[in-house]
Parts: sequence; C-alpha cells; structure tokens
Amino acid sequence: MIPASFGFGGLKMLVFLPVLAYFAVKVFLKEIRYNKDAVYVILLAVIIIIFKMALGQSYISEAVQLLITPMLIAMSFETLTGKELNLLRRVMIGFFIVECGLSIVEWTLNRAFFLNPNLPNEFLDWFAISGFFRSTSLLGHPLANAQVVAVFMTFIAISDFKKKYVQIFLFFLGYLSLFCFNARGATLVITAFVAPYFIWKVNRTTPQNRKWIIKLGVFCVVLGIGYMVTQTSFGGRLMNMELMDSSGQTRLEVWDFYRHYDRQENFIWGHPGNYLFMMDKLGAAGVENGVVCLILDWGIVFTIPVLLLLFRFQYHRLSVFSKFDKWLLLAVFYIIGFMNPNLAAPLQWTLWIYAYYVFRPQALLPQTETVFSIEIDE
Repeated sequence: MIPASFGFGGLKMLVFLPVLAYFAVKVFLKEIRYNKDAVYVILLAVIIIIFKMALGQSYISEAVQLLITPMLIAMSFETLTGKELNLLRRVMIGFFIVECGLSIVEWTLNRAFFLNPNLPNEFLDWFAISGFFRSTSLLGHPLANAQVVAVFMTFIAISDFKKKYVQIFLFFLGYLSLFCFNARGATLVITAFVAPYFIWKVNRTTPQNRKWIIKLGVFCVVLGIGYMVTQTSFGGRLMNMELMDSSGQTRLEVWDFYRHYDRQENFIWGHPGNYLFMMDKLGAAGVENGVVCLILDWGIVFTIPVLLLLFRFQYHRLSVFSKFDKWLLLAVFYIIGFMNPNLAAPLQWTLWIYAYYVFRPQALLPQTETVFSIEIDE
C-alpha cells in the first residue's frame, strides 16, 4: 500500500514479476517440489480465468494475485536452504517490528503516514468526528494491518523461541499495535484465544530458575496495557463504544446481500461490478465480510472450491504443528477474516505463507545450515 499512497497504485501487478521469475528459474534448474494442494489451486485459477473470459470478464490479475502467486511462493520456499530461510526470518521479523512500531508512532502523533487513497471519505470523517484515530501503518487500512499482525502474533505464540524475552517482546508489541489499529474483532480474538495460551506456554517452557523474571515481566506488561486501555483513549472503540454499534450491525446486515441481486447469474458466477452495487444497496462504506466479497467477485460456484482448496492447502501445511496449534492458527485467520473483507485480499494469503515459513519448526530445515539466533527451537 505504500506505493499506492504516493499515487503508484497501477504498479500492483509488477511486484509479482520477481516471484514468477524466481519460480521459473527454479523450474529450469529442476529444484521445485510440486505440492499437490498448490497445484490444485493453480489449476482452479486457470479454469476460473478461462471461464470468466468466456463471460466477457477479465479476472487474470485477480486470479494471479489471490490464487497463483501465493502458491508459487509456497512451492519456491520449499527449496530454500537454511541460510536463505535465515535471511527470510530476519526480513519478516523486521517487517513485523516496523509494522507494529509504525502503528504506535502514528497513534502517538495522531497522523497516518501511508494512508490508502482508496479508503472512503466516510471512513475517515466518521473517526475524525468520533475522536478515534486508527493507525494505517504499512498496509494502508487498519483492518488489513490488524489481521496480518494477529496472524504473526499467533505464530509467535505457538513457537518455542530460544530467547523468551524476544518472544514476549514481539507478542506484546503486536498486542499494542492492535489497539492502535482500533480493530475490535482482531483484539477480542487474540485476547480470548491466543493471549492466555501464550502466557501459559511461556510459563511452562521457561526454566524454573528464570520463571520469576518472566512472570514479573508479563505481569508488568499486562498491567500497563490494562491501565492504558481502560484509563486512556488507547482503548478506542473497544472501551468507549458499544460492541454492537453501527459497525457491528453492518457486519450482520451484510448477510442479506443475496436479497439485493438484480440478476441471478451475478450471484452464481460473480461480476466485477457486484461489490460497488452491493455497497450501494446495503448503504455501507464497504462489504464487511470476506466470504461475501469472494461470492460477489467469483460467484457462489467458484467461491466454494476456492475456499475449500485454500483451506486444504493451509490445513496440510500446518500438520507440522500440534493439533491444537494448527486449529488455533486456522481459527484466528478465518474468524477475523469473516469480520472484514480480508479473506478476499491477496495480501492476507501471501503474508500467511511468509509467516508459516518463518515460524515453521526447525526440524524440517537442512541440518547443515546455521540458523538465526532468535528462531524457533524445536
């Protein structure tokens, strides 16, 4: 979203060219490990592109970004050496720190540095009038940032870091940023499901002689955040507004979208004009549901296999984690995705894949390579 904030939104497709080039080189060198789940998603994308072209709709860009590119990235990452994966960890953990740190700076200064120009004016005006500021950080929209941070926090929570203080720092840095984004759904999901598990796991895996330090540190952080949330404006919408306000009501009313179709085939096969049409019919600034957004674009016929195959891909990838950790990761991603349009956003799927390979257990790495010092330790 940073290029878009400077007026270079048209370059979106160009950023995927290095991925395609890297994948092509790996194929030429015969180093690609073809994954059945990823291949199925790519084949479905090709079918959708052909079918949409037959309907007179151009969905090449959408299919490449949402379905093809994430799968090519995943298959390419399977070939990374320990040294290359070490670099990936440094870059992505750096990204997470900058993402969260920038949100805190923006909230402190009450200023967004990389605002998405596509945000509706109603969105900005409403929060200006209400007195709530929402950080937009690197990705241009509070909800997009919040889901990415929540997913990374969940991976951090289930991982076993050699240096516990680094793990605690990263987790609570992400937690602070969720309040800066004023994302109630993501904050509640993390608070209810991930934070208790994280605190329990850190306590369980910390050596006995250091537990008092960890407990004291966690207690101070929780106490500090609790005070800021309840006694200052840091709590934002979570503490200063009803949970079922107009925004919450919009998320319920969006399920009536099927009543507003003017043509049945638009529901069955989707149409690029459905989103704006449905926004107008619902009287909302956006369609606040990822599944509904997919149905509007791809149609009910293609949305079902798209979600099933993407879920299958994630489910099988996460088999390297325990059953509880696997379902926790899936629950966080999909529960938050159902609360906003993010399931239809290619960035969310792509960054999920990056997070997976950054925090995947070390047992799967080549044993001859040196690993970054803050990486997970299995």
